[in-house]
Amino acid sequence: MSLKLYIGNYNYSSWSLRPWLVLRKAELPFEEEVIDLDVPGFKDKLLALSDAGTVPVLEINGDMLPDSLAISEFCAKAVPNLWPKDAADKAEAIRVTKLMHEGFEAIRREAPMNLRRRTSKPVPQECLDDAAEMVALWDELLSRHDGPFLFNDWSIADAFYTPAATRFASYDLPRTARSDTYISELMSDADFQDWEANAFIETHILPDTDKVNQ
Repeated sequence: MSLKLYIGNYNYSSWSLRPWLVLRKAELPFEEEVIDLDVPGFKDKLLALSDAGTVPVLEINGDMLPDSLAISEFCAKAVPNLWPKDAADKAEAIRVTKLMHEGFEAIRREAPMNLRRRTSKPVPQECLDDAAEMVALWDELLSRHDGPFLFNDWSIADAFYTPAATRFASYDLPRTARSDTYISELMSDADFQDWEANAFIETHILPDTDKVNQ
């Protein structure tokens, strides 16, 4: 099986990071190609990959599969342990993954993923509200499991919350001690650190994103 993942820039593309982590944890060999965002002609490149015109897109033996969750679910069919083994935990993991996939709009908008950013400047209240809701979710799940991840062992749910975890570090968002430990666990993961290393050395920047909360 031939796999190639088309992604956005390492520093900014939270959507790309999620399935990239899932593919790494699945130990499925894949190529990757970065498409620089917000440059002349970038949208045409994306539309050539899929009608959605977004990244990530996974090419599977020549067929294109867009969307981070769809790609992750494809991987889970090949490697079942990417979801929790317990049926109830699996259902809950899918629920909270979809919640991250579809919700938390304020934190996405007001604290976009920017791995090179470190700031303590105030953010809007709606962003703080999203952050508090996310921390409460993490704390509740972590209190019911032995950790260090949301459902004991690493799962797709943790991949989907990793880009959010980086926002807490980048924008110094409030969190509990339990959630801070979880954030540290996600950001010390060897696969994430490989991605982060690429973010630190890439030269492409998104000026509008870098202006957020300067």
